Amino acid sequence: MNIAQSVILVTAAGSPLGKAIALHFSTLGAQIALVDHDKAALADTLSACQTIQADCQSYVVAHHDEQSIAALISAIDEQFGKIDVLLNCWLSTPLPSLLGPTSVDQFSQCLADSVAPFFLFGQHTAHYMRQHHRQGVIINLALNDDCHYPSLNSGSKAVVSGLTASWAKELAEFNIRVGGVVPLSRDDDNAAHYPLLSSPLQYEIVRSAEYIVANDYFNGRMIEAEVS
Repeated sequence: MNIAQSVILVTAAGSPLGKAIALHFSTLGAQIALVDHDKAALADTLSACQTIQADCQSYVVAHHDEQSIAALISAIDEQFGKIDVLLNCWLSTPLPSLLGPTSVDQFSQCLADSVAPFFLFGQHTAHYMRQHHRQGVIINLALNDDCHYPSLNSGSKAVVSGLTASWAKELAEFNIRVGGVVPLSRDDDNAAHYPLLSSPLQYEIVRSAEYIVANDYFNGRMIEAEVS
């Protein structure tokens, strides 16, 4: 896919990961639709993208329900005329333990706060691409939102990997590719001393996302980004 001729939708665009993704693809000449529920953080990302004269627009999504997200997709299409790429950012909290006293409540809250919006953005963007015969790309990006080193625990990584593989299989007949990028897991004792989303790790994540978009043969697989 030619990135410079693409319209790219970035979710969680006000987060450090979303901002890094938006800025990177802006420098490559893409048109960017920035989406977040945090109005102030979203405005900061929009301002940063505009400093490099990017063609971008921000959209505040107050509610992560089907109707709101469907309306948002329509608004982006009306503004830009198409959507080629979804960079679907999931800033997750670790999935709860199985035997904890409040595990069910925690799991339900995790589904409502993180998994459901992530799934709905994928679903409605895929519907849009299919209905408009766009040979698009969906990239699932995920970090933990509350730990010093942004490594996903095994449960969260399994969810992202599983959705990426199943979506790729389901959407292949519509020429819609799906890939994913997550940080490399660290099991060593020093993992907690790494800074949250350091600049080198940001670079590796956004370059991995760029590779997936540009490589028409990448589909149904995950990349684990790491700092060499």
